[in-house]
This record gives sequence, C-alpha cells and structure tokens, in this order.
Amino acid sequence: MKKTISLLLCALLLAVSSAGFASPERADEKPIVFRGYVAGDFNGSSTADWIGFTAADPSSVTSYDPCLSTYAAGYHNGRAYGYLYGYDAMGTLLTNYYRMDVKSGGIEFIEGASSGGEFVYGMAWSPADNAMYALCDEDHPYIASVDLATGELTRVLDIQLGNSLGLQTFAVDGEGNFYALTFAAISSNLVRIDRGTGSMTTVMSTGLPCFYAQSMTWEPTTGCIYWAHVNEQYSSDNGLYKLDPVDHTVEYCGMIGGGMEITGLFTYDPDELGGFIPGDVNLDGVVDSSDALLALRYAMGLAFLEGQSLLAGDVDGNGSVDTSDAIAILRYAVGVGPALSLGR
Repeated sequence: MKKTISLLLCALLLAVSSAGFASPERADEKPIVFRGYVAGDFNGSSTADWIGFTAADPSSVTSYDPCLSTYAAGYHNGRAYGYLYGYDAMGTLLTNYYRMDVKSGGIEFIEGASSGGEFVYGMAWSPADNAMYALCDEDHPYIASVDLATGELTRVLDIQLGNSLGLQTFAVDGEGNFYALTFAAISSNLVRIDRGTGSMTTVMSTGLPCFYAQSMTWEPTTGCIYWAHVNEQYSSDNGLYKLDPVDHTVEYCGMIGGGMEITGLFTYDPDELGGFIPGDVNLDGVVDSSDALLALRYAMGLAFLEGQSLLAGDVDGNGSVDTSDAIAILRYAVGVGPALSLGR
C-alpha cells in the first residue's frame, strides 16, 4: 500500500505545472464583521462570552460559546487561536492554549498546550510572512511567534519602550508592520514597532485613554485599525473606534453592545465560513486526487488559494496548506486514509 501511495504522489508531482489558480471574485461593500471576547459588560450580564458584531452597528451583538478569561486571540483561515489567563477555583493560574471554529463558535483546547505562564495580551496574524504573533509581557513587553499547532511561544523581538509606561493592544497590517497602543490615562498614542530593533515610532495620538484591558485589529478592506476601546464604567467614550494610520483620523463607530469591554478582537470574511467539505480544495463537491494535486501545487508555490479553498485544504489544522495536507487528502481519496475533519 505504501508503494501505491508513493506512486500516486509521484504522479501528482509529475502533474504539477506552473499554471495558476483563479481566485473567486468578491462583492464590494460587504459588512465589516468582528468577533471579540466579553471581558466585562457594564450594562448587562453577558460576560465570559464570545460575541460577533459589525462596524456599521456594533451595538447589535450575537453571542457564541462561553470561555474562561481570554485577553488575546488571533484569527487565521476560519479559526481563532488564543490563550486563557485567569485562575481556577483552586487558585491555579490557567494559561491554556485553544482554538475556536469561528463558523460554529466551538472551542477546542489543545492537550498539554499553554503559554507556559506567560501573559499574552495581544495576538495578530501577519499575512506578509504567514505567521501568528503575540504581544507578551515578562516584566517587559516583547513579541513572540506562535506555533499554531502547539501554542508554543518563541521570543522574536524585545520592545524598546522609551518614555512610554507600557503597551496595551497589538495589531499587524498587511505589510507585516507591528502596531500597539501606549498605556495612557489621558491620550494614548498609536505606535509602530520596528521589526528589526524593537523601537517605537508614534503614528498618531488618539485623544483617548488606554489603561483597561482592551483590544484592536487591522482590517484589510479599509487599511485601518479598529479599536474596541474602554475608558471606565458607564463612560460614553466606550465603544468601537476606527483609526486611520495614513490620514491620522479617529472615527467613533458606536457602543459595543450596551457597553462591553472587549478583548481578543479580530475581523474575518464571513464568506470564508460557508459550507465546504474538508479536503475539497477545488470546491467541486468531491474529494479526489485533483484536490490533493491542487494542495500540493499550492504547497510548492505553484498555485494560489484563498477563502474556503484554504480552509478545506488545511485538514491537519496547523494553519497552513502543506505537503502533509496533500498526502492526507490523497490517502482519503484513494480509500486508505481516515476521514478528513479539519484537524479535529
């Protein structure tokens, strides 16, 4: 049987060509959609829940599965990845790593995976280098890369705070630039963090304080950063803000729910979360060797995938479509491998 699979893989490799894979057209003016964790609800009782809302009407929220205390989460390919940070009934610090199926809202904890006691308070996916990064603190803020399969943190950059007292939130734009908001009681600055030196450059003043737990995320269609801001209990300043790092403008979008404190904020394209079959990379409704071929070509840099095709191809759930996914799809297609279930 191994010989058969080897021969099939050889056939797939021979079939690989330099032809591209056309991406589907996207409709304009789609709503900008967010998901966030309710760390506090000053005007209600919806805490410890994940919620969804839009930039156009952040006061209208949809509740999803509850979860223990989460300060940070990042989104990639239909899944959110995050860390707990809180104490159980026995007083034990919990820093478990988990992933969430954004379509269903279901949460899965990865056995034995955690931040190792590190405080993670910001996460974001960098499309420029296909990596998840986390803003962490160990007596001093630093940025770490995140292994999506295991949650392991690898320190990559120590941040030079200069005159700043600290940092509160984290985002990464489409070019891989790191952003954060400075800790401030009156007016926080949006800063860009140099990926080589860790030094910070002020991009703009927000005119808003930033000292409670809060979150922000970069949104690709506008090129802006959306900030789930919280000032203090019952403050009319609380809500979603749009920060434009080019025009240096601040726009208030509205209160989130009835006045929610949000952490783990991320944005995503709902079209990526429609119905598809795990392993059906070409989205033709059938999992066969052509899907394995397309996954292999993508892994070799010879094809382009996006949206549901990327979701369907990542059958081992490690955040990318690679040769191991192609092999798993092929094994299933020829009837010698287990059912495909997106890493679950």
